[in-house]
Amino acid sequence: MDSSNTCSIARGPARTALEFSAFGGPRPDFIAVSWPTAPGGVIRDELQRPELLHFAPDRWLAPGPTAQVSALLRAAADTGAGVLVDATGKWVELLIAGPGAARLLASAIAVEAVLDRRGCAAVTLFDCPAILARQNDDFVLWVQASYAADFIATAERFRAMLRSGA
Repeated sequence: MDSSNTCSIARGPARTALEFSAFGGPRPDFIAVSWPTAPGGVIRDELQRPELLHFAPDRWLAPGPTAQVSALLRAAADTGAGVLVDATGKWVELLIAGPGAARLLASAIAVEAVLDRRGCAAVTLFDCPAILARQNDDFVLWVQASYAADFIATAERFRAMLRSGA
C-alpha cells in the first residue's frame, strides 16, 4: 500500500456557526481592519484554524466564532449593511487529513487550482455543496448538513480506492 495515498476523514465538533450576508457588498464604514474582504479571504486563529471565511460574494461563515469574531459580525449587522444568521446545524465540519487528502479531493475538483491564491472557496464536492479551506497541511470543509452522510459515504469509497492503489 502506498502511504502517500492515505488520509482520514473525521467529523469536527458540533459548534455554533454564524453566517453574514452583506447587502450589495462590503461597505468601508463597517469593515474592520481584520475583516477578510478579498474573495476567499480567511481569518485564522493561533492554531491556523479558519475563524471567519469569505466563501462567496458578500457571504462569510464563522464556524465556532470567538467573542471577537461574533462582535465583528454583530457590529456589521447593526449598521444595516447585511444580515447575521445563526447557521448552527446547517453545516457539518469535516477534516480531511494526511498525505492523500489533496488526492482524495482531486477526485472531485482541481483542489490546488481552486485554492490558488485563496484561503477558502464555495465548491461542490461529490455533488455536495461545501466550503473548502486549508488547515495547516490538511483540509477542512463544511458540508451542508443534509448532504453530509452522502459526502462521507462517497469520500470513503474514493478513499478505499486510493488506499488499494486504484
